[in-house]
Amino acid sequence: MYKKILVAIDGSVHTPMVLDSAISLAKAFDSTVEICHAICMPPMLPDLMGGEVAFMPQMIEDLEKNGQKVIDDAKKYLEEKGLKEITTFMDIANPANMILERIKNENFDLVVLGSRGLNEFEGFLMGSVSDKISHHAKCSVFIVR
Repeated sequence: MYKKILVAIDGSVHTPMVLDSAISLAKAFDSTVEICHAICMPPMLPDLMGGEVAFMPQMIEDLEKNGQKVIDDAKKYLEEKGLKEITTFMDIANPANMILERIKNENFDLVVLGSRGLNEFEGFLMGSVSDKISHHAKCSVFIVR
């Protein structure tokens, strides 16, 4: 039924529960799993002259390193729990848009994600990632609370 599962994680305290749910589902349906993580750039702040402050290359590098650690830790955890067919995907992107693109481009049967993530304020302003996914995904959605 669910042969291809996308597991969207953000590195928050909810990530282990999302991974545990994905493990159970993948074992039950003998599924392949892709772990995906979106690196969210903080909003650009205006400088004193009214222009935007550019991101420093070191800041972007640090965000990418942190994102890679989130992915690597999750993959290691899934492997320790017995899953074999695991791929990963990471990009600098809006999380909801990235997840929807992955679903569309890679034909996932199921996406597993948490109901809340790292950025409650952004969720308040733009709507939560899980809400957007549940309304626009072209596959089943499993939201972990």
